[in-house]
Amino acid sequence: MLDHRWLHAFSIVAEELHFGRAAQRLHLSQPPLSKTIRKLEAQLGAALLIRTTRSVKLTAAGAELARRIRQLSVDAEAMEAAVRQTARGEIGRLALGITPSAAYSNFSEVLYEFRQRYPTVRLDLREMNSSDMPDALHRRQLDMAILRPPFADPDLAPQRVYDEPMVAAMRKDHPLAGRRWVTMKQVLAHDLIGYSRENSRYFSQILQMMIGATGAPARIVMESMIPTILTLVAAGFGIALVPAALSTVRGDIMTYVGIRGPGAMRAELFVARQPASVNPAVDRLMEVIRDMNGK
Repeated sequence: MLDHRWLHAFSIVAEELHFGRAAQRLHLSQPPLSKTIRKLEAQLGAALLIRTTRSVKLTAAGAELARRIRQLSVDAEAMEAAVRQTARGEIGRLALGITPSAAYSNFSEVLYEFRQRYPTVRLDLREMNSSDMPDALHRRQLDMAILRPPFADPDLAPQRVYDEPMVAAMRKDHPLAGRRWVTMKQVLAHDLIGYSRENSRYFSQILQMMIGATGAPARIVMESMIPTILTLVAAGFGIALVPAALSTVRGDIMTYVGIRGPGAMRAELFVARQPASVNPAVDRLMEVIRDMNGK
């Protein structure tokens, strides 16, 4: 392996093309410098310099070595910067699981802000059901997950990052449309579209709690999941209770009415992280979440 001191000495000679000036920069006398260059040439088996009493020129091999030394210096600086940035979570990769219903929350703004602050962190977004995320975190397939609370195991350090009211989604020609608020008893007097227990367990539980709080029966005509449930509402099958963030969907034919009184509830989103995670980008995303929630 080439001695890095020899390479440094040669790089200075290649810059100066003058042994006297190069020796001054290296704080050496010329004889030791000349000896160093000869040792380097001997190890490489190639002449690097053409020396005359008046000038010093690079051979083709010398020019190539000088170019590669410059590139090594650039690469070393880039390596040092990359290592420091990675340690600070400013570069690298972040595998993030996100539950489909979160796409309608303000979390898209969080991701936008994160990308503005840390453009060199590659976000690997994976849409997953909340029920699948804890296992993916434990298997280190994800660094973080945005999921619904029933699945946020304690060892995943869950933190609530967002909540919003559940509202009643209905067609604009529905009898309850045009009101600002309704009660759950008023909602339950009409056909209701429920949630699939298999594919949307969290919202199925929320719906059952909202119904149970009224003591009134519900006419659930079919079950679905977000966002398909809104298609069924638009088709006139009934009312659906959905997170308020969905109230921007299909505003041409649908309206969203707030719920007051017994049974009114809020939907929550939690962030969870891989146990013993060493990815500092996780902490950077958490900082952005806290900053955005503080606004």
